[in-house]
Amino acid sequence: MTTQVLNRSLPVSPSERSSRLAVWVSRVLLSLPTLVMILISIRFILDPSHAASPIGVSLSTPEALTDTRVVGGITLTVAFILLTAIFSRRRLRMGHAVVVALMALILTVRIFGFVRDGTRLGTGTQSVKTTGEVVFLVLNAAGLVLQTDRAKNKGGGR
Repeated sequence: MTTQVLNRSLPVSPSERSSRLAVWVSRVLLSLPTLVMILISIRFILDPSHAASPIGVSLSTPEALTDTRVVGGITLTVAFILLTAIFSRRRLRMGHAVVVALMALILTVRIFGFVRDGTRLGTGTQSVKTTGEVVFLVLNAAGLVLQTDRAKNKGGGR
């Protein structure tokens, strides 16, 4: 494979090709949780009553509605951070680290809830949520390793 530079063809090294592939794999891996965060944000900001009701939460005051919309603002902030990472080669590793930390903390709190509240994996949509969180954690941990290796091979630790 070659690249045109000022009417000259320059060969693209195999390491450069693998680096480009690593960037695109990371972008795909980050786009999935970004999309989920955007959808959660839209749901909680535009319709907080219905966003909370499937799990049995009833929002009966204007203050409760506003506070629930804030959850949408928090997830929108996470989506913004991930979008920033997707569009910057330098920030891909940081994006994976954010998803890994977020999913690890969410799973920790979910397990705490299982123990403390008596919720079971088979309760409601807990298995779907937990499975999604584990998948995002594993895929983005792999993306973090991939980007860390790419940075080491390029000679830049950042």
